[in-house]
Amino acid sequence: MAVAAVSLLASSCGSGNDDRPGFGFQGTTVPDTTPGPTIEFGTAAPTASPSSAAQPMATPTVGQALEQGEENQPAPAPQPEEAVLVLTPVASLSDPMALVARPGTGGASGDLYVATREGQVWLMDADGDEPPEMVLDISDQTNPECEEGLLGIAFSPDGSKLYVSSTDLRGDSLIVEYPMSGQWVQGDQGRTVLDVDQPACNHNGGHIAFGPDGYLWIGFGDGGGRDDMFNQGQDLDTLLATMLRIDPEADGGSAYSIPADNPFADGDGRAEIWHYGARNPWRFSFDRSTDDLWIADVGQNEWEEIHVLRAADGWKPGANLGWPLFEGHVRFSGTETPDNLDFPIHVYNHDTGCSITGGHVYRGSAVPGLVGTYVFGDFCQGRLWGLTVDAQGEATRTELGLSVPGGTLVSFGEDAAGELYVLSFDDTVYRLELARSSSSVN
Repeated sequence: MAVAAVSLLASSCGSGNDDRPGFGFQGTTVPDTTPGPTIEFGTAAPTASPSSAAQPMATPTVGQALEQGEENQPAPAPQPEEAVLVLTPVASLSDPMALVARPGTGGASGDLYVATREGQVWLMDADGDEPPEMVLDISDQTNPECEEGLLGIAFSPDGSKLYVSSTDLRGDSLIVEYPMSGQWVQGDQGRTVLDVDQPACNHNGGHIAFGPDGYLWIGFGDGGGRDDMFNQGQDLDTLLATMLRIDPEADGGSAYSIPADNPFADGDGRAEIWHYGARNPWRFSFDRSTDDLWIADVGQNEWEEIHVLRAADGWKPGANLGWPLFEGHVRFSGTETPDNLDFPIHVYNHDTGCSITGGHVYRGSAVPGLVGTYVFGDFCQGRLWGLTVDAQGEATRTELGLSVPGGTLVSFGEDAAGELYVLSFDDTVYRLELARSSSSVN
């Protein structure tokens, strides 16, 4: 069982030709997974943010400061009583990939459904008292190799339909809708909503979620390879390297429809696109309290990044996430700096990790000290971190002191009550919990 000491201080807010280790790259040695120093909330140095889109620059991250020594850290402030965080195993499944709660079901937690990479969906007991029960099997329709397989699931806001994101046997991306009957998925009644060609086996993205607006959001990577070799990142005529927003309900002869307020609904780009310039958005989520959209985008040579698109800004329709013009805050290619660039609120370099796994802003009640903290991690290192952002937009990353084996931290999930789950390719679903006061630990 993984354990960490943290302060109960409320937060202030394809082909394998990508030679960097990360999700789906087989046989690659991952970095040392020994967790770094445990830093209490409020003691880490803030991450500098670019002062304007016209003046991007590479700035040290909290992770860099931690590794450069204590001289870079402010003096610790007096802290409240410490508490112990644990990752408690609640289910054993082969390569769990995504976890969602079905709206309107299962009491406080909601009925929890877990997708596995090989193409199955399981109904999971939130308390781990009963073994998971399989409710959908599309393993004969997908190939869990490279970065492919069943990649994401989402329920419609009323819980009547399950949407499944996967790659098919050709390696192309599919979004399929299945009706529900009781707790069961009607697997023989699938309807294809979206089919997108993928030129390589990596950078598929594939995460899906319904936003607070009731529409289905989809994240796709740049088509794979490396260096944006297919020139998708800044191309508005492709659905790759984008965040999409659609109404997945069939509309006459169309499998889905376009919300009228999508930024390119009237032209100048594919109407489905909301954001573009993503390299491989590996998990995004909406803060259930503020509706802000958090996007974790996997980097290439050096920088992993997190973007926050504020609900107060309408999630910045048409925002350019920068790839391949920039990796993090650093120029990667070209010379232009478009006015609609959205620079990340936080980056960390490959001395700290090598493939970001996005999570959720914690809004549960089990760990009061984490409320308002974005919990995320790194696939290669297996470490979990918390990120808080102050009123001036300065981000502070904190070591949670928790980890899973290196090369396994693939996803996070959230139940109906806002409690967080960690999905690991060590074939385990964990729940993040507060164990007991450190004063009671021998």
